[in-house]
Amino acid sequence: MDRRDFLKACSTVAVASMIDPSVFSNMLSAQEGMFKAYKKALLVKEDGSPLREEDLKPHNSYIFFYPYASTPCYLINLGEEVKPVDVKLKDGKIYKWQGGVGSKKSIVAYSAICSHQWSYPTKQYSFINYYPPDKPSETTKKSGIIQCCAHLGVFDPKEGGKVVDGPPEVPLASVVIQEEGGKFYAIGILGVDQFNRFFETYKRELRETYGSTAKAKELVDKCVVMEVSKYAKQVIHC
Repeated sequence: MDRRDFLKACSTVAVASMIDPSVFSNMLSAQEGMFKAYKKALLVKEDGSPLREEDLKPHNSYIFFYPYASTPCYLINLGEEVKPVDVKLKDGKIYKWQGGVGSKKSIVAYSAICSHQWSYPTKQYSFINYYPPDKPSETTKKSGIIQCCAHLGVFDPKEGGKVVDGPPEVPLASVVIQEEGGKFYAIGILGVDQFNRFFETYKRELRETYGSTAKAKELVDKCVVMEVSKYAKQVIHC
């Protein structure tokens, strides 16, 4: 499917998904195993009310947990239209990323687990963060990027999370967000699956935080969205 056909299909799917959300999931699942549907989860504010587009300030970083109770994701309003793109992996495989959602097509969501060695935001600190256009990284001098300070992996949120610099070999996995009646839902993950490695690497830490591995791996049907600075005591930029 070339880009023109893909965009045409997305237009059709956007209408169809208002009636049957599974239509969008079925199209994505055909992408050579790069999409995996999980529980459909409503994004809500801290008070439990549905998250609305106007709640997301441009270039602020917001965190939520999906598809598991322990797997953090970033939600960012990039302030401008973000178009669908082809994401190419090192092995030559290509998958289609949906671009932004919302009225301006400016809202994107990614796994906040670095695809290199799985650094992730905790309540104590966050080494992987978004750098707005007016606040470039001191080390890489890049802005408008997601950067992990653990090993200076740099990802482009406007390009499907592709690797811009550093040791990561695969892009950040993206969270597929669907809008219905002004509400936002996470419906699955698009990209290279890193969850098994994440759970294995941080087994002890996750047990301590969530009480058991089973609780850490619970699938969610509702995601509380908050600013990263409210979640992590230290938001580390480098």
